[in-house]
Amino acid sequence: MRPPDEFPPRQPPQEAGTGPKGIAPETPGPLRAWYNPNLKSRWFIVPGIVGLLTLVVSLLVTALSIAREREDGTFDQLLVTPLTPLEIILGKIIPGFVIGFAESTAIVLVATLVFHVPLRGSIPALYLGVFLFTLSGLGVGLMISAISQTQQQGLLGSFLFLVPSIILSGFATPIANMPKIIQDLTLLNPLRYFLVILREVFLQGAGLRLLLPEYGALAAIGIAALFLAGHFFKKRVG
Repeated sequence: MRPPDEFPPRQPPQEAGTGPKGIAPETPGPLRAWYNPNLKSRWFIVPGIVGLLTLVVSLLVTALSIAREREDGTFDQLLVTPLTPLEIILGKIIPGFVIGFAESTAIVLVATLVFHVPLRGSIPALYLGVFLFTLSGLGVGLMISAISQTQQQGLLGSFLFLVPSIILSGFATPIANMPKIIQDLTLLNPLRYFLVILREVFLQGAGLRLLLPEYGALAAIGIAALFLAGHFFKKRVG
């Protein structure tokens, strides 16, 4: 046992409700999350499902279209028709648009009616995002289909694009927590911008003007993907 003189001196007692310098400590107020006060996870996850399923369907429908005809031998019959390459590409895109819009509409209805996720924003703002996102997904799918010889190659190419797109979209992991070089790579991901549109329209009540940067990015990605798809298609035809 230590002698009494080795014990540290006792500090004088402080008054209740005061800090070490006699200053009253700050009392933290109640925390409340913006736009999702009850922290319901389905409010954050279900709108993202709209983007995931729309990308899967639009990508697979177009990625297997030209490759399937090339594998079945009907691609040569398509080339002898009086259709131009642009008209052939439009013929492949239009069914994808119809399927993409129908699926996104069905998921939005399920999200609002079944999961009771609030839709506070503008419907035109939402469907403009669906249009541009579907355009970019169809462009990437056509580009994959134009360079694929078989349906298996088209399917593998689709999943090679699909899996990184989901991981780098911010659906499950915040983009701000990713390394800087990965954050730069996400700028090429159309799903990243569409998730921002979905969550802001559903939860924040955003309109067309607030989402112009996301619309511009989706339009640029879609036009670039369609241009590359047309280039590869003409190269195959030549």
